[in-house]
Amino acid sequence: MKHTLTHKLGQALGLAALLLAAGCEKDKPDMPPSVVTKKPPVEPATGQAQPRLKTIKLYLGAAELTVEIADENHERMTGMMHRTTMPENEGMLFVFPYPHQTGFWMKNTTVPLSIAYIDPASRVIEIHDLQPGNTKPAESRSARVQYALEVNQGWFAKNGIKPGAVLATDRGSLAVSVRAK
Repeated sequence: MKHTLTHKLGQALGLAALLLAAGCEKDKPDMPPSVVTKKPPVEPATGQAQPRLKTIKLYLGAAELTVEIADENHERMTGMMHRTTMPENEGMLFVFPYPHQTGFWMKNTTVPLSIAYIDPASRVIEIHDLQPGNTKPAESRSARVQYALEVNQGWFAKNGIKPGAVLATDRGSLAVSVRAK
């Protein structure tokens, strides 16, 4: 009887410890498309490009871009997958709910792209070229990435955009113009 009671008490304490440990785990945030994860995000079931998203005008120095806003998790997850073209002065802006370290890959993406990682102050902090079909993420060095801007490969260089450039909209900074949902 004593052994059974001790065994049941041990099981109850073990279960309580597991529940406590599970309760202490931080909630995992929604992750954008192509973000570095242990397991790649599930691609859209349709295998088709997502419809054109709402757009906004961005200004980088003298350059102007029309960008689609990917501010919802499913939009960030799909991104440019399955699209075959991107007009010259257009792009896609990924809006994250908080600053973090990230990485983008090019699974199911055939358009050569360049990506700028942007901090909460709307400042470009890194620029990387992305190759079609490459599933190795272009990881950010910074943990302060609030936005990512994908454009046709070479667009940043062609327009003289380098780290330190600040993005603006008609309403001011990105923080007042777009919000993650």
